[in-house]
Amino acid sequence: MRKDQRDLHLEKLKGGLSEKDSGLIDGFFKKLRGQIDLPFISKNLLTDHFIKGFEYYIEEGTEVEKICELLDLKYLGSFYDEVHRESYTLDNAAIVYPLGMKYGQMPMFRLSAELKEEVEPVLLQLALDFTIKRFPTFSAVIKNGFFWHYLESSNTLALCEEEKDIPCKPISIILRSYRSLRVLYYKRRISVEFFHVLTDGSGGMVFLKTLLAEYLRLKGKTVAIEDGVLDVNEEVKDEELVNEFKNAKGDSSFSTFVDKKSLQVDGKLSKSNISRIIHFEMDADKLNSLAKSYGGTLTAYIASLLFMAAKSCIRKKEGLFNIQIPVNMRKFNGSKTLRNYSMYFNASMDISKIEDLKTLVPNIDAQIKEKGSEKMMNQMMMTTGKLINSLSFVPLFLKVPIMQSVYGYLGNSIIGCTLSNLGRISLPQGMKEEVEKISFVMAPGRPNRVTSTLASVNGKCVLTIIRCSNDPSFEKAIYELLMKDGIECEVEGSVEYES
Repeated sequence: MRKDQRDLHLEKLKGGLSEKDSGLIDGFFKKLRGQIDLPFISKNLLTDHFIKGFEYYIEEGTEVEKICELLDLKYLGSFYDEVHRESYTLDNAAIVYPLGMKYGQMPMFRLSAELKEEVEPVLLQLALDFTIKRFPTFSAVIKNGFFWHYLESSNTLALCEEEKDIPCKPISIILRSYRSLRVLYYKRRISVEFFHVLTDGSGGMVFLKTLLAEYLRLKGKTVAIEDGVLDVNEEVKDEELVNEFKNAKGDSSFSTFVDKKSLQVDGKLSKSNISRIIHFEMDADKLNSLAKSYGGTLTAYIASLLFMAAKSCIRKKEGLFNIQIPVNMRKFNGSKTLRNYSMYFNASMDISKIEDLKTLVPNIDAQIKEKGSEKMMNQMMMTTGKLINSLSFVPLFLKVPIMQSVYGYLGNSIIGCTLSNLGRISLPQGMKEEVEKISFVMAPGRPNRVTSTLASVNGKCVLTIIRCSNDPSFEKAIYELLMKDGIECEVEGSVEYES
């Protein structure tokens, strides 16, 4: 918006208002200008966000005094009035991600909340303006150090956009103004996409819920500050920035990383990182009851479905199929960190020995309990630290080719599929009434053709299959297995992003 347009909008805002209300608006924007110390274009852009906010509320018939209360500049704090140059070292999981990227692949994931009403973009943008300051590492940009990448805080504007592109599209991290997350909206859906260097699914969920709470506040709703929602005006806590990998205890062995190469689901790899997304919406209680009847957890049951589907979609009849299952380490010690704090293990089955769910679920459940135990995960963290320490004094320009080679061998080639379960997500009062469902999308890493995620909220479980090939056989097999088990599900799929 140009200066003359901005002045016209402000005058239009005051048209027909009382002298008192006009004075409130003038005073608000005078104070706003004094609270922003950003480059000229960014300062004007942030001012435009507030002008559009006033326009929205006035059209809705909201009193000016109430508007000033909703948009109170305390929600901006001093974030846009200072030049932030604080740096943060990457956590041990995050260190690997920028080193291992190649061929246009980037470890991205998306968390989405579907609301009961259409999203108001103007209010979502203001909610983002108010929320981002509470997450200093999320507002940071990635920089190249001599030995490692690191995060440098930035108070440049984060913009929400209408969703028009393929989900989890790689973000350019070369330009200094580019953050490692993006906020999107589409009809009733609000999505946040993260470069995994920032956080894991649990940390990302805290950001999404806090953003939603601020958005709903601007909509006139009251949301309790609980169940993972942070107060945007509260000071950042040290416990939220901890690299918990440094606190791991136990033995380490490089053999922890070593696993046999996994078979891959058939189908030609698409050129893009995602070809299609399919959501299966099911009753969470029924799924849990069914899993227990087989002698396992929900994760064990869904993993078993993935094994069964894989067998039907792989021509080879011998060899291992590995499903990588991340483990949220916070469940062991109650950590509040917003950094990456998840480890992983592979549940493995010889493809020739996959027969039926009755025998498979207890087997996978036992693997989850053994391999995903606190002891084994701590060992994995110790091993990660050992690998990183061994490369500490290798210059970054030499680390990149080394880690690309190691990451390619020890990473995706030993994985046939990933199953990441966010578990039962609790929402605070005032939010649960506004959210229909939450879904989780994670882009497959090559050469993987499929990956899968689980998220449950308000009694609804969403299983998402993300495909990176032109073959729909895998999700069809999952659907048939669910139907055979008497699980009713609503299936929602994206378009084919690449035919």
